Amino acid sequence: MRAEIREFIDRGTYRKAPLFEGELPKGSYAQIVEIKPKQTVPKHYHERQYELFYIISGEAKLGIGEKEYEAKPGDIYLVKPKTLHWVVNEREEPFKLFVVKLNYFGEDSVWLSD
Repeated sequence: MRAEIREFIDRGTYRKAPLFEGELPKGSYAQIVEIKPKQTVPKHYHERQYELFYIISGEAKLGIGEKEYEAKPGDIYLVKPKTLHWVVNEREEPFKLFVVKLNYFGEDSVWLSD
C-alpha cells in the first residue's frame, strides 16, 4: 500500500499529515510533520507513546532528553515515553520528518511552558 498525503493539519508552528489511517495495527500511527521556517515546537513529552523520527528534508536542532542534535536528512531518532523533546527550525525552509508512533492510543502529549 502506498502512502498518500490527503491533507495537512495546521498546528501553528508545524503542520502534520496522517498516513495509512485505519490501516495500521491498533496502537500505531504514522504521519509526515513539517516544522515551519523559523519556528519552534516547544518542549513536551508523551505519557505512553514512543516516537520514531526519520528526517526527510531540511535541518534543525532536535532536542531529546539532555541532548540536542543537529538533525539532517537521513537521520533516525527514537524518543521513548516520558522523554522531553523539542525542535527548533532556524532556517528559511521547512524541516520535514516521517514520524511513526508506537503504543499510540490517542493524544497523550504533555506540553511544558517556558
